[in-house]
Amino acid sequence: MFSLHWSKYREQGFFLGIRFLFWLHHRIGPYAFKVTVYPVVLFYYLKNRSGRKAIREYLDLFSKRFPNSCTRSNWRTGFQIFLNFSNSAIEKLEAWFVGVPDNQVNFPNRTVLHHLVTSGQGGLIIGSHLGNLEVSRALGSLTEVRVNVLVHTKHAVKFNRMMKMLNPLSQVRLIQVTEVSPALMMHLSKAIGCGELIIIVGDRIPINSVGRTCDAVFLGKRAPFPQGPYILASLLKCPIYTLFCLSSSTGYDIYMEKLCDRVLMKRNDREGHINFLVSEFAKRLERYCRLAPLQWYNFYPFWDQQR
Repeated sequence: MFSLHWSKYREQGFFLGIRFLFWLHHRIGPYAFKVTVYPVVLFYYLKNRSGRKAIREYLDLFSKRFPNSCTRSNWRTGFQIFLNFSNSAIEKLEAWFVGVPDNQVNFPNRTVLHHLVTSGQGGLIIGSHLGNLEVSRALGSLTEVRVNVLVHTKHAVKFNRMMKMLNPLSQVRLIQVTEVSPALMMHLSKAIGCGELIIIVGDRIPINSVGRTCDAVFLGKRAPFPQGPYILASLLKCPIYTLFCLSSSTGYDIYMEKLCDRVLMKRNDREGHINFLVSEFAKRLERYCRLAPLQWYNFYPFWDQQR
C-alpha cells in the first residue's frame, strides 16, 4: 500500500513560518533563538505524525545498514533531526539573502567547480534533501556565475523578489517547475549556453510525469528516484555533477563530484545509462548520509511513495 505522493502534503504556514523564524533570529540573536525555538519545534514534532513516521523509517533503515554507528532509531534522534532542520531554515535564509562567508566554507574539491565555470560550458548539478542545499546555492557568490535552481514550491517568484530586495547582487534565481515545457527548455538551454549552472534535487519523484522514475537501492531498500534530472541533462547536452552540503562545527562542508560528461541515450536501451546514473547517485547519497545522518531532512514517505 502506497503512501501519499509528497506533493499532496500541505506547505503548512511555510511562508509565514520562515518570515517568523528570520525575524525571531535577528531580534533575539542566534543563541537565544535556539532556546526559544525548542518548544516550537517540539510542538510541530508532536503534531506532524507523517513527518515522524517518515523520519523513523529512515532511522530504522540507517541503523540496520550501519549497525556500528552511534545513530539510534528512537524519538530523541527523530526530534533532533526536526530541531536541526529548524536551525537549517535560518541558514537557508542567510545563504539566500546575505550570502555565506568564504571562511565558513570547506570546499576540498573546489577546483571541480572552477574547471566547470572556466570552461564556459555550464552544467547540471544534482543535489538532495541531505544537509543544506540552499547554502551551496551560494556557489554563485564563489564564482560570480548565475545559479538557476529548479524548485517545486509555488513561492519561487516571491523568493526571487525578496532576494533582489535584500541582496541585489545575488546570483541565484529560483525557477518554479511542475513539468518540462518547450519554453522552459529554451530558457535552460540558453542558460547552459551562457555557462550558467542549473541545480535540481535528485531525491523527489516528479509531480506530473507519471512513470518517470526508476528504483535504486538506498540504505538497503529499493526506493523510487526521478529520471527527470538525467533526461534534462541529455536534452541540454551538458555534464552532470552531484553536490552535497553538510553543516559542521566550523561552517559547511561542500562535496562536488562529476557524475558523467554526457548522458548516453542508446536507441536499443534508452534508459540503461539513466538507471546506472540513478544508482550511482543513490550510492553517493547513502555515503554522505553516513557522514551526517541527522541532516536528512525528508519528512515525506520516501521508500513507499505513490507513483
